[in-house]
Amino acid sequence: MSESDPRPGIAPDSRLTDPTPYGFIGVMGNKPHQSSGLFDFGEYQLAIVEFDDQGRCYSRYQMKEVVAWLSDHANTDAIIVVFTHGWKHNARSDDNNLANFRRVLKETVEQEKSEQDKHSNSARPILGVFVGWRGLSLYDRFGILDNLSFWDRQDAGRRVAVGSVRELFGRLRHYRNRRLDAGGAPLLVIVGHSFGGMIVYSALAQSLIEAASSTKAHVSTRFADLVLLVNPAFEAERYLPIWDLLNERPPSDVDQPPVFVCATAFNDWATGLAFPIGNLYCLLTESWLGVQERQAMINTVGHLDWLRSHDLKATSNASGYELTPRKAGFQAPFWVVGAAPAVINGHNGIFQLPFLKFIAGLVFAHVTNSIKRKTSK
Repeated sequence: MSESDPRPGIAPDSRLTDPTPYGFIGVMGNKPHQSSGLFDFGEYQLAIVEFDDQGRCYSRYQMKEVVAWLSDHANTDAIIVVFTHGWKHNARSDDNNLANFRRVLKETVEQEKSEQDKHSNSARPILGVFVGWRGLSLYDRFGILDNLSFWDRQDAGRRVAVGSVRELFGRLRHYRNRRLDAGGAPLLVIVGHSFGGMIVYSALAQSLIEAASSTKAHVSTRFADLVLLVNPAFEAERYLPIWDLLNERPPSDVDQPPVFVCATAFNDWATGLAFPIGNLYCLLTESWLGVQERQAMINTVGHLDWLRSHDLKATSNASGYELTPRKAGFQAPFWVVGAAPAVINGHNGIFQLPFLKFIAGLVFAHVTNSIKRKTSK
């Protein structure tokens, strides 16, 4: 496919656009980094959809390629994993978030094959969707300018959150729900990191609140099987409507995988220190009910001890993990997880082996659940 003139009707290949070398210091251009929207890596396909600072698609062609893929698989169960990157990242081919996301997709392929072999089923096709935006706007070789862009990129992320990314998530939701309504077993996992977590939460909050307000013992959303936020950068007050509902739900003995997980590193200075400092001004102009609500106005979800439901640490072999509920018999499918540095190290160290294994455990709990759901019908 031509990188300068992508045309419909040409089969996708695996050639990502070569990145322009970084200079000594500069401003990241307001333009897409990939001229195509769909790439074929054999065992999985990768879609990249990029959005500008105002939340619009840089290229409608990227969105249309995702729509075409979903249409082609309208009668097929597929696994779709979405990753929305955060601060200091973009959709350049050399971005380490993109490289690590591809590692996750490869692992997903192997896990799906293994799981389906147990049931003598064919493995489902896998689509990874990388949501790109201008998370990196300023750069220099010393890493100073990108740190100074925190609040500017926060504002940009808020605009992206209410823009065309909602169309993308909506199209994925429509595919999933059509398959579920037809008795199928699709799997949709949506992940957001940093301001990408803010983007995901803003787009899906209504669905999550509706799920938490359900009177059914088994909780599910109409948007995704699992929403996973990693070091998300948004005010905890936006999570409080869900927290209030969870406190009102009666105890349940239903064994189900979580539908929402927020995991935050204990040593994440960006959301633990910079974020609350930047939000202090709101205490001068807004009112609050009680100490907890005041804390939630300036802190992120994962840095408030009273919101945390689990602790996550690495095991002695440094590659496994140990998840400990903070409340005996905890069963609510909404988790707020605090992670030790050996699991998630700081703001950007999210692809360490213990955390990847934790994610794999979450995802394939849903894989097993979706297979059971189909075979029980």
